[in-house]
Amino acid sequence: MSLKDKYAIAGIGATPQGAVPGRTSLSFHLEACANAIRDAGVPKEDIDGLICYRAFPPASNEGTLMPYMVAQHLGISPTHMSMEAN
Repeated sequence: MSLKDKYAIAGIGATPQGAVPGRTSLSFHLEACANAIRDAGVPKEDIDGLICYRAFPPASNEGTLMPYMVAQHLGISPTHMSMEAN
């Protein structure tokens, strides 16, 4: 049985919590994604999906953060993107 095209290798990335002066929503997403990519142990070119958590409000000097913006800053081109919240 082949696992090709049936399962995902996922990585987890965490960032500091609470009030962190000088940080933007984008900076937290980029840090978490970089940590998740490292955790998964896959090259960026192999990433075909990106799920961003949408419950973080943008800083007063930034607009709404969308997954395509995170992907663009990471230099990836996922075929699947979404924003989730629990």
